[in-house]
Amino acid sequence: MANDRPFDLRPMTTSDAAAVKRLWSRRFGGDDSTQERWIEAALRPSHSAVGLVATPHATDDVVGLSFLDIGDAAFARQYLGLDVLSLALPLADRNAIFHLTCVNSDWEGLGIGAAFFDRRLDIVADRDVPRTFGIAWHRPHIVDSRVLFEKYEFAAVATIDRYYGRVGGRPHCPDCDGPCSCTASIYSFLQ
Repeated sequence: MANDRPFDLRPMTTSDAAAVKRLWSRRFGGDDSTQERWIEAALRPSHSAVGLVATPHATDDVVGLSFLDIGDAAFARQYLGLDVLSLALPLADRNAIFHLTCVNSDWEGLGIGAAFFDRRLDIVADRDVPRTFGIAWHRPHIVDSRVLFEKYEFAAVATIDRYYGRVGGRPHCPDCDGPCSCTASIYSFLQ
């Protein structure tokens, strides 16, 4: 069946920043300073972070966003909260982190999340990064990213109750009406 709502993926630009922040806040919550750091890093050509947006074909309206970064083992340990969680995972010298993917609810189910996974995996392969990690937030009332991690053969390496509350990463959660107490799973993929 053909998608009657075609979309394009492209690198995020400075003019997308406000729309990215709005979509991020509405769909994921979190801290403004975290959003600003990721957006600034993705817009800096010398940084390893990548920001992607999905737009309806032939428009600049942002209906999806996705981030990826690549760092050493210390970066991955800190990002995943491994020390706080007393969790040992095999890390490589270089690790990719699938940071976040958000899709406007009106555009869910049209393949945008899968297209982001494909594009980010291509970037990881092009940069010859051996290991990729991502965190899937368990959403009780909708299909969440665990479906995509499993479709792309990522392995669930840990499931943590109150993940974001324990690692200090989300003071505002759209599902918790305040600080996040949601469960999340850490996924890993070895190139």
